[in-house]
Amino acid sequence: MLSQNYIILFAIISVAIIWGAVGIKYWYENKQYKKSSYGKQSKKSFLNILNDKGARGEYRTSQNLETTAFENKLLFNCYIPNRSGAKTELDIIMISTKGIYVIENKNYSGWIFGDEQSKNWCETLKGKKYFFYNPVKQNRSHIKNLERLLQIGEEKYISLITFNANANLKKISTESENLYVIHSSQLKAFMKTQTGNPDILTSEEIENIYQKLLLGTQLSDEEKQEHINRIKKQYKK
Repeated sequence: MLSQNYIILFAIISVAIIWGAVGIKYWYENKQYKKSSYGKQSKKSFLNILNDKGARGEYRTSQNLETTAFENKLLFNCYIPNRSGAKTELDIIMISTKGIYVIENKNYSGWIFGDEQSKNWCETLKGKKYFFYNPVKQNRSHIKNLERLLQIGEEKYISLITFNANANLKKISTESENLYVIHSSQLKAFMKTQTGNPDILTSEEIENIYQKLLLGTQLSDEEKQEHINRIKKQYKK
């Protein structure tokens, strides 16, 4: 009977230690989140970010971007007008001395196949194929809309498509300059390669562009839902 009580006590203490460690880890990461550029712009709590696959991927990407050595400012989930006057959403914009990095963050698992010209790319997962719209074309459209708004010259933009941890980029083919498709694990190394590029934007230009776009990150929940509904309707056609 005594030994059984010890076993129960040991089990209780073990669970308490584990939950204590989880609590400390959550507290620390929550603190880091609130200090981050993503946390300051997002209206979501850290718990909501962890429970949202898309937002979680964007936040992890932003953590890597914040280690970038050259001067930059970050914007997340920024809405800008498209050609028709409706709003389109850009996942991440990094305005830097090296140019404007327009980042499309993808959350897919399995093997990824695609090329620059195809309408759709393919995700192969557990023997099944799933198709999604070519992110290169998607991001190209984002850059055209952004340039229509900013009027600073298309040569200043870098199109960057990132795939998060569960993706395996099996066969990706691109040819255009200033276009990159990489795995999230490559992001820090990629940004290091950009350090040697010549500066094409000044600190003042970075700030001016940032302030011009910042309002697009502050839409109401109703406006965001309107955008989601429009996209769903568009893809049903």
